[in-house]
Amino acid sequence: MQYPFDEPNVQTSKKEPDLQERLAKAGSLEELREIHMRIIPMIQGLSASGHSIEYRYNMLNNMHDVLTRRAVSLAYDAAKKTFGEPPGGKLCFFSMGSSARHEQTVWTDQDNGLIYQTVRADEVEYRAFAEEFSRTAVQYLAEVGYPLCQGNVMASNCRWRHHEEDWREQLLFYLNNGSEENLKYMMIMLDTKQVYGVPALLFRLRKWFVHELHQRPMILKKMRELVTSHEIPMNMFGMIFTERWGKYSGRFDLKQGVFAPYINSIKILSVLYGNEAQSTRERILELNEKGFITLTETEQYLAVYDFLLELRLKHSIGLAETDDRLDYHLRLSEMEPKNVQELKRIMKQIKAIQKQTKKRGPSFEQSTGI
Repeated sequence: MQYPFDEPNVQTSKKEPDLQERLAKAGSLEELREIHMRIIPMIQGLSASGHSIEYRYNMLNNMHDVLTRRAVSLAYDAAKKTFGEPPGGKLCFFSMGSSARHEQTVWTDQDNGLIYQTVRADEVEYRAFAEEFSRTAVQYLAEVGYPLCQGNVMASNCRWRHHEEDWREQLLFYLNNGSEENLKYMMIMLDTKQVYGVPALLFRLRKWFVHELHQRPMILKKMRELVTSHEIPMNMFGMIFTERWGKYSGRFDLKQGVFAPYINSIKILSVLYGNEAQSTRERILELNEKGFITLTETEQYLAVYDFLLELRLKHSIGLAETDDRLDYHLRLSEMEPKNVQELKRIMKQIKAIQKQTKKRGPSFEQSTGI
């Protein structure tokens, strides 16, 4: 299926292969950090060459994937030097959030976890290795340029580091105790991607989790209500509400104001219909392929997504010289008027998508199954 957003036939930036070659040979945290700092010129070169926002994000996130994998690999080697070769078992260090959805901007914080499998006789020893490995991996990622997660959603936090059986026990607790906090934890676990180790561990856990989720229709309903209850900050007259107090007073919160509500609406639609896709773009296309949204809706959804991605990327690049690179608050007065008008139109569309999401999904009077 072809869409008007497909990649045009354009020339690749000359900066691109040089940076990728350096990354392939990098063997230290210092080299990885320096490469991370060189991502911006690469992305600017791709933009100047006429590459689509989809292509630029794919290139950017492929770079992030390799950077994080190399840093975590170095952490694994460091843990082995401290503890020796770990006892028999397997592990999978995984990312969550924007990394798992393949939509990281230039600057992004950490969202990661660890799952491991070993015989119970070796678990105490392996758990100590897993803790050291996770702590070191989080530290190394920070040194490469990925700040610590302010919400502590990281493998160094024992909440996000478990034996395979303990992961299931914890997720069952969330599933059977559907508080708002637990719903948010479950939403986080719907976006996961292997970084280092055995991907089958993560695949098996996610497949089991989604199956269990579909056996609890009231939890699905609560998740849908949580996602669609977020108010888009614009009134009926087209006035966009900005932050009233604090550091970002007078600015518009792009992330929490529109981006998160949008991708979460797509995520919950994907879960409701039993889709397997992980990225937002793939989720939209799969919803269309399965007949749950029309071709017109698909094009609208992708256009909304691409516009928001473009805003996020441009803003992220502009933060290169600041100390707050995770900031997504826009000064609307500094945007081109046509982009502000387009943002307003997009916000209206997201409101409509939220309403559609409230109406969609299987009956909640009985289990949906999968």
